Order: sequence, then C-alpha cells, then structure tokens
Amino acid sequence: MSTCVHLHTPALESGVIFQTRKDYCVALAHMAMAAAESGMEILAYALMSNHFHFILKGTCWQLFFQTFIRRFALYLARHGNPGVLNGMEAGATSITSREQFRTEVAYVVRNPFVVREDIHPFVNIQTSAFLYFNPLLPYLQNRSVKGMSIRQKQTITMSKDIGLPDTLTMIDDMPHPASFVNYKLVESLFESPRQFAYYVMKNVEVQVEVARRLGEKPVFPDEDLLPICLKLLREAFGTCKYAEVTEAQRLSVASRLKYDYNASNKQLARLLRVPLSTVDAMFPLSSQVRQQKRG
Repeated sequence: MSTCVHLHTPALESGVIFQTRKDYCVALAHMAMAAAESGMEILAYALMSNHFHFILKGTCWQLFFQTFIRRFALYLARHGNPGVLNGMEAGATSITSREQFRTEVAYVVRNPFVVREDIHPFVNIQTSAFLYFNPLLPYLQNRSVKGMSIRQKQTITMSKDIGLPDTLTMIDDMPHPASFVNYKLVESLFESPRQFAYYVMKNVEVQVEVARRLGEKPVFPDEDLLPICLKLLREAFGTCKYAEVTEAQRLSVASRLKYDYNASNKQLARLLRVPLSTVDAMFPLSSQVRQQKRG
C-alpha cells in the first residue's frame, strides 16, 4: 500500500472539461500513454466534468499527471476548449492501509453518479467502476492497437503523438480501460463483489471523511441521507417515527444534515417533512444560491 496514492485535482471555478464522448475517449488514450511513460499503474479513475481523480501505484505520480495534462490540454485547445486546464495542479494522498485503499477507490468511482441522476453507478464512461468483479468483461470484443497504421493511431490520440502502449486495446473508438487499468489488484483488496458494492453504495460516513480531507463537498441522494436522518432523530429523541416527533424537533437535526452531510434545502424539506419555506428561512444563503441558479 505504501506506493499507492489518490491523485486529485480541485474543481474548476469555471469551465467544463468534458463536452463530448470523444473527449472521454481521447482522455483514456492519454491516460494509457502517461501511465506507460511514467511507470505508474492506474488502479481506478474518475473523469469529472470539472476535475480528476486517480488511484495510482508507483512513485512518479507527478510525472504521470504532468504528461497526461500536457497532452490532453493540447487536444482540448485544438478542439474548441482552450485554456480550461490552465494552472490545474494536483495533490496526492498516500494510501497506507487496505481499509483506506477500499474507501479511496469507492470514493473515486462513486463520484459521477452521486452528482448526476442519469449516470449508472457501475456502468459509465467516466469511471473504472465497470471493470471490477464484472463477469462479462472477457466477452467484450476488442482489438489491439499493435499493428495499427499511423493514421489509425492518430485518430485515437487526436494528435501526431502516437506513443500508445502495445498492450492497449480498443472497443470500437474507445480505449478499453481493462487494457491499462490494473483492476485485478483492486479486486484482490476487497473480500467479495458484495463488499465492493457496499463500499461504493452504502459507506456514507467514510465518504464524508474522505470528502472533507480532499476539501470537497460530499453529495448524497435522499436514499443515502434518510438512514442518517433517522439515526439523528433516534439519538436525540429516542424515536425515529415522524408521528412521535414535532416539527421543531425534526428541524433540530437540520444543521447536522446541512453542515456535516451537505444536504440541500430541498433535501432537508423532503427528509424532515417540513415546508421548504421553513428550511429556506433557516438557511437563507442556500436559498439565494438556488434562486440564482434558477434565474
């Protein structure tokens, strides 16, 4: 574990990195090239609209990131998105135990689907989630880049730089993550597919801790927050039955849900079964931000 790191970048204040499916495909190709050139192993990744997450194994994570960003920024500049990665820097958190490894991987691969309802938690182009414990993976038809023409390779990298590793394979126009992500190592550090799913889908308290350490705001759907809401009510009032607690008592846990779990005003109204206007009065700044986005 001593050579594993969670590489992460802060979210862009403005601008969107990925605008088309091709952007994701090119990013995957550049990731494979950067891993081969830096000697790093990619274990997990999340390509977010405004930031990146990578779980890496090796000692040259800075070289990996610099190589990847340099190529990908050049591609974006040539295809209508110049300057979006200017000044982007990365930090790295050392992973020192199996338990931390599991939580960091889970945090990375759950990122896209917790912020977008149209993203499948285990099957999406933004993360490596579909690789782990997938019995259908060997049946995906793919072809090797070895032996491809220069023009074909340039179509994959969208540049004259064709230093693709010979081990890379393609699924149609997409570099196959299984050919450059060491997903088998990740699988070996979870006890079972069920445990992997638990860490990704249910381990909310630990996800909050990781988000705080990275300086990010955690995002949770109602179904993740409801058990926490009920737990807070039970601890405070000895019951979690809504009929047995007053509106004022329910509102007394709103601050915990807001500041510890980043619940939105609308979520608080739904979870606590109180009028949205009441919650807006408690947290007016959040209400103003929502109104500005709506406008």
